[in-house]
Amino acid sequence: MINPTPPPTRLYTLDALRGIAALCVVFWHWQHFFYVGDNPAGYVISNQPFFQLFAPLYHYGGLAVQLFFSISGFVFFWLFSTGIERRTISARRFAVDRFSRLYPLHIATFVLVATLQWIYVAVHSTYFVYQANDGYHALLNILLIPAWGFEKGWSFNAPIWSVSVEMLLYLSFFLMCLIGRFKYPLTIAACALGWYLYPEQYKLGSGVLCFYIGGITYGVFDAARRQMSSGNACVTMTLLCLATWVYIATSGEVNANAVMCLCFPTTIAALAAMGHHWPNVLRSSAVLGDISYSSYLIHFPLQIVFALITDGLGFERSVFYQGWTMTAFFVVLIPLSLLCHRHLERPAQRYLRSLGRHTI
Repeated sequence: MINPTPPPTRLYTLDALRGIAALCVVFWHWQHFFYVGDNPAGYVISNQPFFQLFAPLYHYGGLAVQLFFSISGFVFFWLFSTGIERRTISARRFAVDRFSRLYPLHIATFVLVATLQWIYVAVHSTYFVYQANDGYHALLNILLIPAWGFEKGWSFNAPIWSVSVEMLLYLSFFLMCLIGRFKYPLTIAACALGWYLYPEQYKLGSGVLCFYIGGITYGVFDAARRQMSSGNACVTMTLLCLATWVYIATSGEVNANAVMCLCFPTTIAALAAMGHHWPNVLRSSAVLGDISYSSYLIHFPLQIVFALITDGLGFERSVFYQGWTMTAFFVVLIPLSLLCHRHLERPAQRYLRSLGRHTI
């Protein structure tokens, strides 16, 4: 058995992947600008900005959310599973850490979207894209449960659905880790459950399937790196990753199940292996990981702002087929996300965790 290289405390490669995935969702949601109510009106996908360059993102960018789930599963099994199993991470600490990480920005963007939708409906007599913006769905959003099966439609800052599902996943993950040695058999069972639920129960099914596939990926990766040198692990994982993507590219049709169950796990494993072998690789791109959550939650309210401004200036929505509008959007989104991370997310996180430590 190879004596494994001590693992790094942060995998910048996965940070970069998470940040890129968040920005991919923006391309997928660019279609929002052409909606009237909850339906696209005269929307031509191939007319969207830089289509030849980013066509895969316009067609399949929604799968980036499932990639989020898989990255989360890998990272949680890596960072927390042993501590929970050994009782060095308490339920209280785990819950406070997750709440402080996710809730402040969620509630801030929920209030922002509610305000912007109130303005938008006053001008257009319909909401922007997501229509179930009533008191019932406001309560679901405040409780961070708008994707637990109680909802009657998409509401408010709807991309939060994946975070809502992750809250359920965190609970199941914690309980599973407490069981200890049965963790991986239960993980495989969870994957089977997710496979059964998807795609009929799209939100819960894809979340359970991909999160626990991420967990299995970590288990396989950890076993592999204990049996071989970090360099050999890097080469092996990279070849597996390339093989899965070549399979998808040559199959003639993009199969979402194959992407989620083959391509995403091998990509995560390959990038994790690179991060172990070269701990500082992509360190300069860590900012992409830092702003992944903020860019993911901010992009929809920013779309409402852009729609209101262009409508107010008398532009047709076809202006969003122009490359300059997308460029302008990213020029605003990325610095705004960075400012939000530094001046809202991190201070709120520190405050709530400090409060949690001192409250009995």
